Amino acid sequence: MRNGAGEWLGLSTSERLPFLEGMRGILAIYVVLGHIASMADPSGLAGRASDSPPWMQRLLAPFAYGHLAVAGFIVLSGFCLQLSLYASGNGTVKHLGRFFLRRARRILPTYYAALILSLLVCFTVTNFIAGMPFALYVPVTPENTLAHIFLIHNWSPDWMYKINGVMWSIAIEAQLYIVFPALAWIVSRRATGSRWGMLAGACAVAAIVTVTLPNGPKLYPWYLALFATGMFAASLAYRPLSQRAVSLAPGWIAAVVSVVYLAFAIALRWELPLRDIGIAGLVSALAYVWTMDSHHWLARALGNRPLYWLGSMSYSLYLVHHPIQQVFYFWRPALVNSNERVLIYLTAVLPINIALAWLFYRVFERPFARGNSDTDQEPQDAFFPKRFPLRAATDD
Repeated sequence: MRNGAGEWLGLSTSERLPFLEGMRGILAIYVVLGHIASMADPSGLAGRASDSPPWMQRLLAPFAYGHLAVAGFIVLSGFCLQLSLYASGNGTVKHLGRFFLRRARRILPTYYAALILSLLVCFTVTNFIAGMPFALYVPVTPENTLAHIFLIHNWSPDWMYKINGVMWSIAIEAQLYIVFPALAWIVSRRATGSRWGMLAGACAVAAIVTVTLPNGPKLYPWYLALFATGMFAASLAYRPLSQRAVSLAPGWIAAVVSVVYLAFAIALRWELPLRDIGIAGLVSALAYVWTMDSHHWLARALGNRPLYWLGSMSYSLYLVHHPIQQVFYFWRPALVNSNERVLIYLTAVLPINIALAWLFYRVFERPFARGNSDTDQEPQDAFFPKRFPLRAATDD
């Protein structure tokens, strides 16, 4: 069998998947740029008309969809966790205790270090800045602090965005880890339609919670469906002992349809769950296609060194970039006294922000990522690159 790049593949062929890190890097930097935009022009958060120049409004408009990037992270998480279970196993979690311990070791030290940093910034900086977006993160109370410590702050809109406005998604992801082994077990069943059943069940549960629970849409229950979509795509991209070559066409079609759908959803101002469907389809379709054809020029571009480096530290960058931005904003020079100048200033210090996030990564994330795994079989970190025996795509 031959892949789309013309290289012969056998069933035991392994490919590196650095494009996954590139995707994470792009999502992370988009969130960072979105927070620069909201700090330079907070009118959208404040619910009022913008007083920025028209050119600036047009420039910042594309960065108003940071929640889509967060949704993309959730899809990639489901995809990568499921794919990692196929590295040398049958797609299931064999030892639950070990799995949860490794997941905790992977995310919690970095998370708690970022939480401490965020609390310090809240007490010394955020409390002394009026208006949006800073009003979202304070006051810090014993209740919302404990909720963050126990990773349940996504359960209440009153806790969700306090202290650090991005940490709500980490709580959701940690809770998704709890149900992941059961979802993976369903996906691995040999029964026809098991993966479809898993996806349909996750979507049904998410829909029921969204429409029936008080404040349901504020709790993002549809992230269960997004996570399951990533797992579903991984199960399609890797099927143990498959003897059939597969075509990339369905994946590309799904990606194009998702782009068109997402464009309509944004233009028509559909509700957030409906918009997230589009990003789930796009991210999972591209991950599926490029996993089978990692030599595609787009996959190779996403796997270049700068994007790979950015993706490798994306968790730390995601967690600490906004507290760092607030410090820079608070201590800005006196001449930075307009929306335009705030935008230029925060953009100018962006490299310093990234460098500080990299230092945080080196101290509080990298030591816990090394030697950590999602599976019992793999001695490596589950967050790519990894080597997988993959299904092969045909160019016949």
